[in-house]
Amino acid sequence: MELGKKKKVILLTIDNVNENIKKILLGTNISFLVILFFSKNYEENKILLETTKKYFEKKEKNSYLKDVIIISEREYLANDLLVKAVITPYNIHSFRYFDFVNYYENCNYENSDEFIKFCATTLNYKYDLYNDKDPWIYHQNNTNVLVLTEDSHQKIMENYHKIKNTIPQIIVSIFTGNKDEKLINLLKLIGADAELTLTFINNKDIAYNKRSDVYIYIENENFKDIGFEFINDVLYYTNYPEGISVLKKYMNIPDKNFDVDIFYDEAAELDKKEKKYYTLNVIPGNSLRREFIYQDENLIFNMGLQKKYVLSKYNKI
Repeated sequence: MELGKKKKVILLTIDNVNENIKKILLGTNISFLVILFFSKNYEENKILLETTKKYFEKKEKNSYLKDVIIISEREYLANDLLVKAVITPYNIHSFRYFDFVNYYENCNYENSDEFIKFCATTLNYKYDLYNDKDPWIYHQNNTNVLVLTEDSHQKIMENYHKIKNTIPQIIVSIFTGNKDEKLINLLKLIGADAELTLTFINNKDIAYNKRSDVYIYIENENFKDIGFEFINDVLYYTNYPEGISVLKKYMNIPDKNFDVDIFYDEAAELDKKEKKYYTLNVIPGNSLRREFIYQDENLIFNMGLQKKYVLSKYNKI
């Protein structure tokens, strides 16, 4: 929402999307909140969403459709569809859409998040807001990422079935040694289709589990935040899979075969997997270039003068 601009709600449906998008593009002095109405026909919904993304999606870090809300009879996840929010009325046939529009266009809220929360009880709907602070599932530069932690475990168990668009290519786990077993069990259920599963730890005594492709040790109490910042910087290096391919090559992680194999022996395959341990350090940068380089047996990821990451192999005793 841009300050100084008039607020206006505009509704996009499969029938009017092309016509109304022109109005949005021409309304330079208007701050539009775009509402997508999802019907029971998901193929039409998909076309509607993709058409909207075509005009308004930005290719930048942590990008999503910040001014787009979906109203739907079925529950979806905002992080999955890359929109600001999904509103699910308890009774969509009696949903007071025009009250919603009137409230928004005359409210004093500086952001739509607070407005959506405020109206939920009055207008009788559930909602899911895009989470860019601590997401359990997100999309970064053509890459789908699933976050598996003690905090996200229950959210995944309750909401994984709502995912429509995001098949995780990368699963990032945080193991602390406390409740890792339930995370490992969940990784067993949903981790088979991921291109890469990696685990960040800050305790070298945590037992290795081969459900993960690699353990990365970070000696810092904020190891979770550092780990995710590293992964997001790698993903934003270029488009998928360039940055991840460099990591996999350095850590000698082979590409996975997702073809159905009736003779596949999971236990035998896990038994053959090598235990892979690495350390990750963040130090000041000394180069203007943003690049991966090999130095001795280390992989260096330069992020300009701001910082650089040093990934090193270590032998677990």
